[in-house]
Order: sequence, then structure tokens, then C-alpha cells
Amino acid sequence: MKRISLLVLLLLLALPDRSQEAEVEKVPAVEGGAFFFEVTSQYLSFGQRDLNGSMVLGNAEQVFYIPRVMPSVGFGVGFGRRYRSGLWAISYLVSSHNVTFQDRNGTGVSRLLQINSRTYLLKTPPLKVFAHFGLNFPWLKVENNAANKSGKIFDATYMGVGVNAGAGLLLPVSSRMSFSGSVIYRLNAYLYAQGPGAGIDVTDLFDDRNGPRHRLYLRAPVLALELSLSYAI
Repeated sequence: MKRISLLVLLLLLALPDRSQEAEVEKVPAVEGGAFFFEVTSQYLSFGQRDLNGSMVLGNAEQVFYIPRVMPSVGFGVGFGRRYRSGLWAISYLVSSHNVTFQDRNGTGVSRLLQINSRTYLLKTPPLKVFAHFGLNFPWLKVENNAANKSGKIFDATYMGVGVNAGAGLLLPVSSRMSFSGSVIYRLNAYLYAQGPGAGIDVTDLFDDRNGPRHRLYLRAPVLALELSLSYAI
């Protein structure tokens, strides 16, 4: 009887441990980890809306020769977090471009801070189809693209805000690594220009320096192809 009572006592002591193990097993594991880092390569093609290479904006103190930006390839880094319904990410993207303005050739650098979400529309293992939406904060620096009232040449920087929309595919490579490709349409609005003097609102400048006040921001549609490799932590 003493042995039976001892066995029953041991079984009773073991029951809480088994219930705890069962609870642990019920907690769903996040595939590859919730947070991730990613590296991105991109191909950018700027539309010729206002960045047409012929527009001139200025005032009595400075003038900007609005460039036409040629397509180019760039790269970026970012981080984000996965969810069951998709993911979000913050990326910093850089690309170098040839530009033309006033029948002159030059170079420029496009930089972009992009905040985007990728919402899964279709999950067909192993592929996932997603919609891409987000915001971006672009700034474009062009060499020798502005001048002061004395005619001295300066670099010009254009800054603004934009929105993103697109779609893509995500393919897991391993439990932690995944590859994604996105086609993205961006509508960038360059609101401020900086050249010889302090930054100025584009709508405070004048067409051809002596013409009517320029009433709109600089509209710059951009078509981008992004290929990203991410690693979950």
C-alpha cells in the first residue's frame, strides 16, 4: 500500500508539468522570426511630367534648371516585421543617374526613404502574392544644376514626399530567408529646392525666372522594379 500511495503521489506531482508542456505546444511559432533585415536592388525609370529637362524656375537671387532623369539601377537596405496577413518595412534606397538640362549633360543621385506595407492577397505555397502600398520621402541631388544672380553654378537638391502602389511575389528560400519581387508605381512630389541659397518652396519660384509664379510642386512619376532578399531574426 505504501508503494501504491507513493506512485499515486508522484503521478499527481507530474500532472502540472504535462499541462504546462501542452500549453507551450499550443503557442504558434512565427515562421522564421517576426523581425527581418533586407537588401534591395532596384531599377528606376522617371517619367517626364515636370522633370522634363527644359523647365526653368527661379527668382532674383537664384535659378534652377529642372533636369530630365535617365533610368538607372540602385540598391538599398531596410528592416521590417512579418505578420500573418503580410509585412511592413522601412527602406533606404539610393541610385545614381545621368541627367540632362538646358542641352547639358550631368549626373544626379536619387535617395528615398520608403515606408511600405505588403498585404498578402493570395497564399499558394510556396508563393505569396501581395499588394504594395506606402509612403516615401525622396530627395534628388543634381550636380551643377542651379545658379545665383551672378551666374555662379551650384548643385541643386529637390526634396518632397510621395506615395507608392504596386504588387509582387514573395518566395521563401529557407525558414529564415525569403526573396521578393515588386513592381511599384510612385508619384513623387518635389516641394522644396535648395541651391545657392537657403531652401525655398517650389511655389515661391517663377517660371523662367521672370514669368508667372509657379503654382504647383514638381510632379515626378516613377516606375520601379525592386528585388529584395530578407533574413528573419
